[in-house]
Amino acid sequence: MKKGLFLLILISYSGFSMLPAQQLPPPDPLLPEDYSPEEFPLWAHDLRRYEVVAIGSYPITFFASSLIYDFSMYAVNDFNPSYSMGSQRDGNDIGIIIGSAVCVSLVIATVDLIINTSRRKKAEKQTDEQ
Repeated sequence: MKKGLFLLILISYSGFSMLPAQQLPPPDPLLPEDYSPEEFPLWAHDLRRYEVVAIGSYPITFFASSLIYDFSMYAVNDFNPSYSMGSQRDGNDIGIIIGSAVCVSLVIATVDLIINTSRRKKAEKQTDEQ
């Protein structure tokens, strides 16, 4: 008798404990809306593109700066094997490599900004003429 009562309580408890987990979805699901072109100003789009290009080009410019710096140090020291690629780096060398990579990345992003701005102005000028 006690065993049957225990099983009945256990089954009913486990069934009722699942009730809060079985909720119905809301009648109208909350979906994100697409951004409209007027939602952000043009300078915000340009700034975002500048940021993406600068950060995206950094790994490539870091690699190139590292290779160029190592080869130039190797060449300046008369191709001494003790100055081979990446063997004689200290904190100052790493700072020079990182600084040059950041500068080149910013130059690339600035050139991209100038090109896009000139293309946009040219397209606006053509639409005004028509």
